Amino acid sequence: MADQPVIGPRERQTLAALRYAVQEEAGAYLAIMRLFTSGMAAFLSDQSAAEIADLLTAQGMDLDHDTVEARLVYLVEHGNLARSPRETEARSIKEYLSNRARYQLTQRGELVHRQVEELLEHTDAAREVSSEMLPGILAGLESLLHTAQDGDLETVDPSDLAARITTVFAQFELLVSSTRQFYTYLSQVLTRFDLGRDEFQTFKGVLLDYLQRFVDEVSRHMPQLADVLRQLAPQVPGLTDRAGAGQRLIDVDGRAARRAPGLSPEDWQGIQVWFVGAAGRAPDADNVRRLATDAMRALLVNLRRITAGADRQQSRYDDLLRLARWFDESSHDQAHELWAAAFGLYSARHLGFTADDDSDPVPATATWWRTEVAEVPVSLRKLGERRAAGRAGARVDYSAAKEARLAERRRAHEQRMAALREIGQHTGDLEQVHLSDGARKELLELYSQTLSSYGRPLTKDAQALAETAVDNQRLRLIITQDPRRSTVITSPQGALTMDGVRLHLTWADTSATDLSLASGSELRADRGPR
Repeated sequence: MADQPVIGPRERQTLAALRYAVQEEAGAYLAIMRLFTSGMAAFLSDQSAAEIADLLTAQGMDLDHDTVEARLVYLVEHGNLARSPRETEARSIKEYLSNRARYQLTQRGELVHRQVEELLEHTDAAREVSSEMLPGILAGLESLLHTAQDGDLETVDPSDLAARITTVFAQFELLVSSTRQFYTYLSQVLTRFDLGRDEFQTFKGVLLDYLQRFVDEVSRHMPQLADVLRQLAPQVPGLTDRAGAGQRLIDVDGRAARRAPGLSPEDWQGIQVWFVGAAGRAPDADNVRRLATDAMRALLVNLRRITAGADRQQSRYDDLLRLARWFDESSHDQAHELWAAAFGLYSARHLGFTADDDSDPVPATATWWRTEVAEVPVSLRKLGERRAAGRAGARVDYSAAKEARLAERRRAHEQRMAALREIGQHTGDLEQVHLSDGARKELLELYSQTLSSYGRPLTKDAQALAETAVDNQRLRLIITQDPRRSTVITSPQGALTMDGVRLHLTWADTSATDLSLASGSELRADRGPR
C-alpha cells in the first residue's frame, strides 16, 4: 500500500512562508520583514521597493532597487507579503515606475515572522516555572463558578465576564508554557555526560529545592482546581454564550472572527485535561509530578557516574577544555607539536607493502599526483592487516570483450544501413512493395516512430513526418490519412496490409524546405544511427 502523505498541498503552501528564514539571503529577508512588522504603524501601511531600499540603506544594508524588488516578489509568492490594492498618484513617469508596485504585510507573514524573532531571541538558559499562577487560576475559576450559580447570567456584563475568562486562560497558558520549557531544559542538563563535580553539586541543590517546591504547589492546588472545574463544566456553555453576547467581528467571508482563548466551549477541554484528566488519560498535573520523580532518578544516575571508579566511563569535558586552552595559547609550531602529541596524527607518508611490483618499485620520493594507483590488498584496506596472504591478483583484461562488442555494433549498423538503402529504392507512394525481413523491420520501426512522435490521432488534413540518416542523405517517411488506400508490404515472413493510410517515401533535400509539409499540424521525428 502506498504511503499516505503527511500533509496536503494546502499545508505545504502554508509552510512555505517559513522558507525566507533559511535562505542564503536570510539576512536581507529578515531586514525587510522587520521593516513591515516594526511598531504598530507598519501593519496598515504599504511600501514600495524604492522605499524599502532607502530604509535598508539607512540601516547600513546596501541593496539595489532590482534586488529589493526580487526579494519582495519572493515574499509575495510565499504568502508573507501581498501586493497593495491602493492606487497611487504619480506626477511623472519616473515616480510612476518607482511606486507602481506597493506591498503590505499579510496575517500569515506577521505570525511567521513573530515566531522567527522569538526563535532567534531564544536561549538555552533555564526559565522558572510560573507556579504563582496557580492561586490566581483557582481564584478566577471560583469567581466564575459563583457567577454561574448565584445569579442570572443575563444580568452579568458580557465584557466583564469575557475579561475574567480570558484572564484565567492567560494565566493557565503562562503556567503550561513555562512548565514545558522548564522540563525541556531539565532533560537537556540531566542527559549531559560532561557534568563535573562542581556543576553537579550546584545543579543538585537547585533541582532538589526548586523542583520540590514546584511539585508541592501543584499538589496543594490540584484537588481544589479539579473540584471547581468539575462543578463548572456544565456551566461553561452558558458562560461562553454570555461572554460572547456583545458585538462580534465578522470577516469579509461572513464568518465570525476567532475569539480569545476561553471564550469558546472547546477551549475549556485543555484546562480540564490538565487538572482533571479525560477518559483513559490521567491529568497532566499528575504527569508533572511523575516527571519530577524521573528527574530525581536521572540525577542519581549522573551521581553514580561521577563517583564511579576508574574502570567506568568518565567525562572528558574538563580535559578537552584544557586542551583547547593550550591550543589557543600556543604558537604555530607548538600547535603542530601539540596536535601530533595529543592525537598521534602526523604528516602524510608513503606506505610500502609486498603488493608493490618488485621489478619496478615506486620510490618513496615519487609524488602521488603522477604515480599509478597502488594495488592495496583487501586485508589491509578493510581489516588493517599488513600481513600479505599472497600477491595481489592481476587486473582482468576486458579488451577482447570490448572489441567483440564494438564489432557486433558495427555489423548491426551496417545491416541497418543496408536495409534503409533497400527501402530508399522504393521512393514515392507505397502500394505493393517487396522487402527483405530486415528492410521490413526498419520500415515498421520508422512507421511506429513517426506515429508515436506525432502524439495524437492522425486526422484527415494532418501529416506525420519522420526522417532518418542514411549515409550522407536523409530518408523521409510521410504518413497521411486516406480511407480509400491500402498499402501491402510483403517479405519472407509474410504480407502486412495497412488500410486507411498513405505512406510516401522520399529523399529529403536538406537545402530546401518541403512546402507540402508547411502545415502547423506536422511533427518531425529524426532518428540517427543506432
